[in-house]
Amino acid sequence: MKITSDSVLKMCDEIEAGKSNNDEVKQMLVELGNDKRWEEMWKISHALGIEISWIKDAKNDVWVDFGSTGEVTLEPPIGAQLPFQLWVHTHPWNAYWSITDLGTLARFTGLIKEALVLGHNHSKHTLCNLQFGDSLEEGVDPLSTWTDEPCISYEVSK
Repeated sequence: MKITSDSVLKMCDEIEAGKSNNDEVKQMLVELGNDKRWEEMWKISHALGIEISWIKDAKNDVWVDFGSTGEVTLEPPIGAQLPFQLWVHTHPWNAYWSITDLGTLARFTGLIKEALVLGHNHSKHTLCNLQFGDSLEEGVDPLSTWTDEPCISYEVSK
């Protein structure tokens, strides 16, 4: 599927008109994520009015889940191979690590290499410094293994 900026706008229009097909929307989100077209992924999520989750496993297989208006949880897909290379999800407006997100990062420390949350004109990124298969030392906060990076605008990240 060749995705252009026009086809993304058309998909957003179809979503808002109630004429979209969930399978087609998910396929477009897979491709946009594979191409690192984060701002357009956020626009589709915004048109849907929900948060979305996009995850790529060790075999480069990608899964997309739809959440609610205020939350999407990471549900590891059956058949996925660890470690997950990248977990991307959207927020309704601002990109930040919510309480739910922080809990997910803590639970999946060492199982996800990289995570990204998308906002309306910016994203927030983190890398896990605990290698897959390694164990945390007793008493170490799992969140301390993740990098703390500032939000960056989509223009800067291109």
